[in-house]
This record gives sequence, C-alpha cells and structure tokens, in this order.
Amino acid sequence: MEEMKKKFEEASKVLRQTVDISFTEYSKDKSTKNEIVKLWQLTINDFLQYAVKMSEKHQAKELYKSIARALIFGK
Repeated sequence: MEEMKKKFEEASKVLRQTVDISFTEYSKDKSTKNEIVKLWQLTINDFLQYAVKMSEKHQAKELYKSIARALIFGK
C-alpha cells in the first residue's frame, strides 16, 4: 500500500501542475480552450480505457466501478 500511496501523491502533483499550466495557457490565449479541454479528455479517456482493461484482466469490475464512481462523484 505504501508504494500505491506514493504513486498517488506523485500523480496528484503532476495533475496539479498540469491544471496550473492549463490555466496559464488559457490566460495567455483564450482561443486555446478547446485544445486544452481536448487534451484533458484524451488523457482521462485513456486512463478509463486502461482501467477497464485491467479490471477485465484481473476480473475486478467492482473495483473499477468504485474507482469510476470516485472519479465522477468524489465518493
């Protein structure tokens, strides 16, 4: 569990930095909004597709459902 906690801390840091960059880029040029959103969508979709594949591989759809619910609803 410690390794997983460390990886989540690292991922959170990278996501926060990416949010900061997103808003900085948007502040410089409002026309980048759609491109910024598209990058976020591609990344999130890639993650969700990977999570589905892993849940199928490990026969753990309930875990995937809980993770997806946490992402969507924060619960």
